[in-house]
Order: sequence, then structure tokens, then C-alpha cells
Amino acid sequence: MKVTVTFGDTAVVVPCKPAWTVRDLVDQATRRYRRILEQGGESAVKTHHLEYIEGGILDMDDLLSDLVEDRDKRRKQSSRSGDGAV
Repeated sequence: MKVTVTFGDTAVVVPCKPAWTVRDLVDQATRRYRRILEQGGESAVKTHHLEYIEGGILDMDDLLSDLVEDRDKRRKQSSRSGDGAV
């Protein structure tokens, strides 16, 4: 399964394993986004929560396979160093 997670205007595609929780997806998406930021000289990212594009916050302990389908899109609420919380 692949899930697209957006950080503002930037989207990252994360290949997910069947037993992953929402927290696993958050960790992997944040890691990928941080690598993008490091190319521009930034690196600090704090994730607040993950939500459906249509609204609704996902619980970090839920199994991803119970909540999303292949190629689903999610929006991450995060902040970078120097930015206020989103």
C-alpha cells in the first residue's frame, strides 16, 4: 500500500507495510519530509497529528490497514523550526 502525506505544499509518497500503525506512517513520512527540508538547509519538523484530507484526525495507535486504502491521501499538521504551530 502507498499513502501520500502532504506537508503544506509538499507531498511525500510512503510505501506502507501491512502491520503498520498510523504512528509508523507518521514517522516514515516525517523522515522523508525532513530529508527534503535538509536539502534547503532546514531540518526541524514536529508533527502534531495526521488527518484525512476531508477532515478527521487519525489515532496514532490504530492500524493503518483499518483506516486507509492504497493511494489514499493524508494531510499532516506540523511545524518547522521558526514557524508557528499549524
